[in-house]
Amino acid sequence: MPADPAGIEWLAPHELPGCAAARDGRVVDVRPADAFACGHVRGALSRPLDPAVIDAGPGAVDYALGVTVPSILLPARHEPLVVIAGDRDTAGLVAGLLHARGRERTLACAIAADDAVPPTLREVGPRSGTLWSPPAFLARWAHLLPPPAHGPVLDLGCGSGRAAVWLARRGYRVTAVDHQEEALALGRQLAGSAGVRVDWRRADLREADALPAGPWSAALMFRYLERPLVRALGRVLAPGATVMLRTFRHAPGYIGNPRPRHRLARGEAAGLWPTARVLVHEEGFDADGKPAAGVVVRWTG
Repeated sequence: MPADPAGIEWLAPHELPGCAAARDGRVVDVRPADAFACGHVRGALSRPLDPAVIDAGPGAVDYALGVTVPSILLPARHEPLVVIAGDRDTAGLVAGLLHARGRERTLACAIAADDAVPPTLREVGPRSGTLWSPPAFLARWAHLLPPPAHGPVLDLGCGSGRAAVWLARRGYRVTAVDHQEEALALGRQLAGSAGVRVDWRRADLREADALPAGPWSAALMFRYLERPLVRALGRVLAPGATVMLRTFRHAPGYIGNPRPRHRLARGEAAGLWPTARVLVHEEGFDADGKPAAGVVVRWTG
């Protein structure tokens, strides 16, 4: 399965069962909806491309992908992604455009016949899958959060909102705060696709009065660290609230982003809230290879 000069790897339909991304359903299928319904890889995301758009050339396809397949609906960029189309030219074009967006490994597969998907992976019907996922730390320790009925959750530095939307799908009332309007717009799009409501707020959390008044039953911070905010958080938490943080840390030899002042020192996460009860503390690396530390605490103030 050699890679072509554009960095795209090709799969024949019969090779799909041997591809981990295909087995896990990390597949975007751009064939017409009727072809998808007749047979597709289990868990695939269906995003049909209009044939007229394909005929209009790469520029039109690139624009259409930005609308129909925004990055917020896809797996993380370091994860492999399979593109399925009805012909080789379209599969290669779409995979190449997604690769150009910074996806490290994009695979292409052309499926022209309805029965070409191998039986072990084949699913029929119009139901489209979901490819995005929440922060792994949240998914692993979500059982430590209070039940949704205990009160609202605050997501600070929410970015494009995957944590907020994931919790909203599970019945939580979530307020998500970030200073980047572009990130909040992606969050709104994700919430719309998931059929849930999130209270999106734009604010600069470096400002003293930006912290939303509580009481909050839980507070989240993922890949975001402002130590003054950490110190101020206690004043808006309900008694017994849960705080979950997972962000960058210092590691020998690491020189990437973010700046050192936005990284945790070794062991620092466990002492961020001295009066809280530490439920989880771990240090390691995130899936994209960046050094990280995580903590879950129960607020006792």
